[in-house]
Amino acid sequence: MKPFALTAIVAVLFHTPAWSAEAPPLDSIKAVAGGYAKQLKSGLLAQMSKNGPEGGIVACSATAAQLGAETSAQTGWSIKRVSSKARNPLAMPDAYEQEVLNGFEKELARGKEDASRYEVVREGGVRYARFMKAIRIEPLCLTCHGGNEVPSNVVQKLSEKYPHDIARGYQVGDLRGALSVKVKLD
Repeated sequence: MKPFALTAIVAVLFHTPAWSAEAPPLDSIKAVAGGYAKQLKSGLLAQMSKNGPEGGIVACSATAAQLGAETSAQTGWSIKRVSSKARNPLAMPDAYEQEVLNGFEKELARGKEDASRYEVVREGGVRYARFMKAIRIEPLCLTCHGGNEVPSNVVQKLSEKYPHDIARGYQVGDLRGALSVKVKLD
């Protein structure tokens, strides 16, 4: 884990009151989520630079899962990416996440540049702090998530790794999914 992300996580853990009674401050959630997103993007860029688009496939699957697990081990929080058009079945949204994704879709369609939500919810009798931030398609994403511009060798690798892949055909600015953080409070 890179030092800046670890520092943010340690700061959150030692400078925030006990969360069994109250939700973590939004700034703390954003610091952890931002560290995760920055590490994932830098890993993606490094893998693509070193191994081409095929390296990007590894970064977006294995590296994302590893970063999520490391962050969860450090914080006790669940952090992952979710999408209504998931490539990896592990990225399927739960009911709450799907509702939020539907809301993000509407907000972005109305011209909003960015979308996020943070709230405390009760699920199965347990309180959770839930944070989600929209992930939009950037030009780099089209290498694997675009339409005709996806190179044939990438299409082949994706088809082998994800035979039921529906995460293609995007355009720059489309909602790809969201970063989702879940903190158990009770």
